[in-house]
Amino acid sequence: MEIKSYYRLLLVASMCLAMKTRLTAQGIADPCERSGSALSESSEKPYPGLEEDGSLFNSLRSFNDWPREKKVFALNAATVGTIAIVGVTRWHYGSHAFRTANEGWFDSDTPYGGADKLGHVFTCYALTSVYNQLYKDWGYAEHDAILMGATNSWLTMTLIEIGDGFSVSEGFSWQDEVMNTLGVSMAYLHHRVPAVRERVDFRWEWFPSPSVRAGERFDVLTDYSGQKFLLAFKLDGWLRTGNPLLKATEVQVGYYTRGYVSGDERHFNGQHRYGYVGIGLNVTYLLERHTGHRARGIFDYYQVPYTYLPARWECD
Repeated sequence: MEIKSYYRLLLVASMCLAMKTRLTAQGIADPCERSGSALSESSEKPYPGLEEDGSLFNSLRSFNDWPREKKVFALNAATVGTIAIVGVTRWHYGSHAFRTANEGWFDSDTPYGGADKLGHVFTCYALTSVYNQLYKDWGYAEHDAILMGATNSWLTMTLIEIGDGFSVSEGFSWQDEVMNTLGVSMAYLHHRVPAVRERVDFRWEWFPSPSVRAGERFDVLTDYSGQKFLLAFKLDGWLRTGNPLLKATEVQVGYYTRGYVSGDERHFNGQHRYGYVGIGLNVTYLLERHTGHRARGIFDYYQVPYTYLPARWECD
């Protein structure tokens, strides 16, 4: 099964919610709540027609004041509801008796040469991290936040996979479910074990494929011919020298496919699977060193193209 765009859309939506929650908590997102609220000084009811305590508008504005358990329930309910509605209306959920699909792994004759499987790993890995940050922002202890984040990420992706099992066009893929579990487990270790976090990152890279650059295709979230998946081994995390050069340098090991997406074969003279090893820059460290900011660690998850020198080989 092709990893669907909604996996990544769910991730983007969650990241936006996380940023909104953090900014609101800092008094940045809603200027009306800063320093005595200028609007409340000028008007006793600044939003005519929406002043009722039970209104949806006021409920949304007061989201940051909700008990954390209520926030978790609301987030989960919204996620399940979205999956159910979109699944039934667009992905044919309920159109077939439950069935399974054997999609294979990384063989050359699989639909995407295994890129979709690594997409499942990364989606669960990143989604777990987003949930973890949300729950910490909502006041949960560090251990509770990552445990809940891992659980909710796995349940979300499993729910989608089960829904696929009742779709005439998809089917439950146990390979996808294995990769979902792997992604969640990797994220849990990354956040719970400092030695892992300091030494290794799992990242996703995307640079538009020729089809996207030519305007032939616009589904960039499943543009496998422009994506790479990699492990970045941070040298100073292993050697512990404190040397700035080693802090800025990492060894990368990755995998990617080209030409597997429909219409891409002509751009790459067929279908190809590649592995590579490279020497790259630790963008998060360099950004923090020169600006004092880490960009909320986004570059621990996204690999900036052309910041490394790779040596690749084609998989037989």
